[in-house]
Amino acid sequence: MPRERNPNRDKAYKIWLEHNGDITNRQIAEMLGENEKVIAVWKQRDKWNVVQQSPDESCTTKKRGAPKGNKNAVGNGGGAPPGNRNAVGNSGGAPPRNTNAVRTGEHQSIWMDALTPEQAEVLDRIDLDPVSQADDEIRLLAWREREMMMRIRKLTEGLTEKQRRVLQERLTIKEPVQIHDEKSGETKTFIRSRDELVTTEIEETEYRAIEDILALEEALTRVQDKKLKAIQLKAQLVNNGGGPEKEIIVRRWSRDKPNA
Repeated sequence: MPRERNPNRDKAYKIWLEHNGDITNRQIAEMLGENEKVIAVWKQRDKWNVVQQSPDESCTTKKRGAPKGNKNAVGNGGGAPPGNRNAVGNSGGAPPRNTNAVRTGEHQSIWMDALTPEQAEVLDRIDLDPVSQADDEIRLLAWREREMMMRIRKLTEGLTEKQRRVLQERLTIKEPVQIHDEKSGETKTFIRSRDELVTTEIEETEYRAIEDILALEEALTRVQDKKLKAIQLKAQLVNNGGGPEKEIIVRRWSRDKPNA
């Protein structure tokens, strides 16, 4: 024998409609003396959120874009029109010698005509003598060391853990509303539309400053190691004076010198 339908099942649905769906399962359960989970099961099985509508009242979200058969773009091949000269002389990409891709500065190319007066003054003391070359190498590495430490400090001061992006859209919400006709005694369900600003997407991303700081610290360690080797090289050159030993040291340095 089939189990008798719980009368509170229909009462729960009626209460939900009377509140236009703006009532929780727990509140309905307390009003009827039922378990909250039972209300949730009824709501799912009876499909309270699905309202029988005519085709004109469909809640289906409209697809974006032109309707089927639209010919607005006929003959438009895309891109600039023939004869357009807006891009003449533009080879694309970043201009030569730009520093947009510089991250740590460890392997940054140095252009003599692009140096600041302060940088030019540091490099102006270059001499072809091996000892002077070692001095210049030490100065260059010391300069890079300072620049990298300043970048680390700048990133650390502006460090945040997460960035959050919230995307909101104004959407048309359709909801069922029951209206009771006193004359006929009938209760009819109508669809009411209203515009509401709805959060459609929340995106949280880890800020890349942490990765940049770690990369800079690793590169700084390598630069400081090169600086130490350059100081040791200078000491060897000074102690050995001239002769064959000095030439061997210079050749070894030229071979092992990194392309910084």
